[in-house]
Amino acid sequence: MKNTKIYIILLIIIFSLSIGCGSNNTNQNVNNNNDTIVNNNTNNTNKTNKDEGGIDFWTALFLILLSVGLAVATFYIFKKWIPLGLWYKAWLSNVRVSWLRLIKMFWRGIPQEKILMLMIKAKNAGLDLPIKELEDKYLVEMDLDLVVDALIKGQNSELEVTFEELAKHYLAKVNIDELMEAMIIAKSANIDIGIDEFANLFHANVDVVRLVNAKMTAKNSGYKVEFSLLAKHYLAGGNIEKTIDAYVSARKANLPEFDFHDIANVDLAGYDVIESIDKAITPSVVETAGVRGVARDGVEMTLKVKVTLRAKITNIIGGAEEQTVLARVNEALATEIGLAESHYLILESPYKLANRVEKKDLHLNSAFEIISIDVSDMKVGKDVHSELKSERAKADADKAKADLIKAEEKVQKAIAAAFLDGNLSIHQYHAMMNTEADTRMRDRINKDKQVDDDHHDDHNDNHNDHH
Repeated sequence: MKNTKIYIILLIIIFSLSIGCGSNNTNQNVNNNNDTIVNNNTNNTNKTNKDEGGIDFWTALFLILLSVGLAVATFYIFKKWIPLGLWYKAWLSNVRVSWLRLIKMFWRGIPQEKILMLMIKAKNAGLDLPIKELEDKYLVEMDLDLVVDALIKGQNSELEVTFEELAKHYLAKVNIDELMEAMIIAKSANIDIGIDEFANLFHANVDVVRLVNAKMTAKNSGYKVEFSLLAKHYLAGGNIEKTIDAYVSARKANLPEFDFHDIANVDLAGYDVIESIDKAITPSVVETAGVRGVARDGVEMTLKVKVTLRAKITNIIGGAEEQTVLARVNEALATEIGLAESHYLILESPYKLANRVEKKDLHLNSAFEIISIDVSDMKVGKDVHSELKSERAKADADKAKADLIKAEEKVQKAIAAAFLDGNLSIHQYHAMMNTEADTRMRDRINKDKQVDDDHHDDHNDNHNDHH
């Protein structure tokens, strides 16, 4: 380019010098003619001088060369400065560009073909690109092809986007392709979001296409989620796809008292948001291992219950877990068994006991609510009162026996003392021992007789019952 300009300047200098030389030769020829007329008076001489006053060979050659040079220069200028073929092609496409504009583009170092072809391409797509803007953006090293293609794509999708807006966001380092893709998806889903809002999200390193797809999922399901909420959840590190899927599922299940913010918090807290919402949608049934208690009549009862639980979205974070709720149920169940007047009452109507436990609101401050409690199994255990009485009687007998042994020890000590003191003889001791043995024998005989009588009475009663 620099050499071309120097070449053109040299041609202009040569052209100027040629004009000057031509003028000097003409003046010299005029002076010579005047001198010849004065000095020579003959008619023949005058005729000869008139012939000599015409253009000589060298002047004619010079003029020919000058004309050729001017023609070459003119051809070069039109070829380099004004590409007539390209200009005519643009004119046929209804793109009007003046020759003066083309010359200015040449001197500014702007590729005429690139600019005009872009204008032709845009014109065929129904767009009028400002040539001044194209030139200026080329000089700042903008990828004009990328921007124009994005503009045409937006035009075909009926987006209200201008070349100036796209150029501004391109220079701000926004990915124009992704920007247009997100806007086209939003447009197809009737989501009204401006290009500046999209661009701001790109600057915040937000995957706008994912956000648009998430919003479209909610909208297609009939639910509205603000785009700004989706952007905030994405920037907070949330899984936008799983969260929006969980939100839609919860809405379809008509779960009470929640919004997108509640489900987003579950996701950000590290829970599997899909699994958590599934627990809120589909109640789970958990059977306890078995609770033992003793009714007031002293009979032990073991009950198993099935607890139907459903997660509460607003209490998932920080609420008591499932095991805590089940522990509360077991404790209340054992209490209700202990309050029953008789184990027969429990056997007759176990559902009443379960209803009393259910009404205690054991799910408060927990991540679950109790839907129902149902008794699934019952077992009657031992009679604790009878066992206690038997144990108490055995203990009393053991105590009496111990007291008897102590008394016998005292008697033995007294007898020994009597022997030593001479107050008891051998004859008296044997008589006393015989009397005691006789007494024990009589007591044993009486007891055996009593047993026989009782047995005989039972036999007669059974016989009478039989008849």
